[in-house]
Amino acid sequence: MFWHMYFYRLKILSRNKSLLFWTLAFPIILGLMFVAAFDQLDEGTTLEAIPAAVVLPEEEHESADRFVDLLTTIESDGAALFTLHTATADAAQRQLEANEIAGYYVLQEEQITLHVGQAGLRQTIMKSVMDQYLQQMARHTYSMESGDLAAADIMQELDTPTFQTRYGEAEMSIKSFYFFTLIGMAILYGTMWGLRHALDQHANQSANGIRLSMMPITKAKVTLANLMASFTIFYLELLVIIAVYRFVYRVDFGTRWQWLLLVVALGALSALLLGLLMGNAFPKMALAQKEGIATAVTMALSFLAGMMGSEQVKYWIDVNLPFLGKINLVNLISESLYKLYYYQDLSSFYLNLIWLIGIIFLIAAMNGLFERRVQYDAL
Repeated sequence: MFWHMYFYRLKILSRNKSLLFWTLAFPIILGLMFVAAFDQLDEGTTLEAIPAAVVLPEEEHESADRFVDLLTTIESDGAALFTLHTATADAAQRQLEANEIAGYYVLQEEQITLHVGQAGLRQTIMKSVMDQYLQQMARHTYSMESGDLAAADIMQELDTPTFQTRYGEAEMSIKSFYFFTLIGMAILYGTMWGLRHALDQHANQSANGIRLSMMPITKAKVTLANLMASFTIFYLELLVIIAVYRFVYRVDFGTRWQWLLLVVALGALSALLLGLLMGNAFPKMALAQKEGIATAVTMALSFLAGMMGSEQVKYWIDVNLPFLGKINLVNLISESLYKLYYYQDLSSFYLNLIWLIGIIFLIAAMNGLFERRVQYDAL
C-alpha cells in the first residue's frame, strides 16, 4: 500500500504544470537573465590586489605577527592578493571613508575584527581569509589543549606557509557568487510542493484529503509517501537546474560535488517541510494566499541573503545578527555553496550542515505536533 501511494502520488504531482513551471522552468529562465547580466564579469577579468590596512595591537603579539605574515604571503595568479600597510585605527578609518582601502583589520591579541565601508567581492574575500585563519587557530588551540599535538609541533606548523585558499589555485569566478544565492532561492520554491502536500492530505482542505483520510492506512505512512514523492520530483528538478547552470550557463561550482549534492538534498527537504508547516498552520486559508505568503517569505529571505543588491544588508547581519543568518535557509544554502567553492578548510561548512539538519528536525517536529492535533467531527 505504501509504495502504491508513493507511485500514485508521483503520477499526480508530475502532471501539475503550474508547480513544474515555478520550481523548474522559472529558475532556469531567471538564470538565463543572470547570464545576460553577469556573463562578461569573468571574461578577461583578473583579481587586482586588494588595498587593505592592519591596525596592530599596542604590545607585540605573536598571533598578530603571524596573521600579518599570512596576508603578505597569499597570492593570486602569482601576484600578492593584498596591498597591505599598517596604520592607526583613526588613520585606517579615514582611508576607508575616502575609499583608499577596501577595509582594515584590527588585531587585538587573539581577536581579529574586520572593518569595511561597503559589501562587495573584495570585502567578502577579506572576511573569508580572516574566518579561515581563525578556524585554523581554533583547531590548533584545541589540539594543544587536548594533547593531540605538542605546543612545539603546533608552533612549527603555524610558522610554515601551509595556509592556502582557492584564490591562488583556481580561476576567479565572480559569476558563481550570484548563482549561489539564486540556487538558494530556487530551493526555497520547494515550499510550494509542501503546500500542495498539505492541501491534498487534510480532509478539511480538499476532497483528496477526505479520500486519503478514509483509507485503511496510518496518517504517518500517508505523510511519508507524499513527502517522498514530492522530494523525488523536486530533487530531480534541482539536479536539472544545476546541470543547466553548469553545462549550459557555464557556472563554476568547484569540485566538491558530493557535498554540493548533499546540501541541495537537505535544502530541498527543509523547503518541503517548511511548505507543509505553512499548510498545517493555516488550514482555513486558500491555497493562492498560502502561495503568496510562501513567495513573499522566499523573496524576503533572498533579500537578506544578499541576492537583490543587498550585500551590505547581508554583511551587517553576518556581523551583528549572525543567528538570523543561520536560520535564513537561502543564506544558509548559498553560504554553504560559497564555502565549498572557496574554502580549503571546511570546518565552517560542517557547522552550516549541522544548522541545516537542526532546522529540518525542528520543522519536522512542529509538523508532527500540528498533524497530531488534527481531528475531524465528520467526513
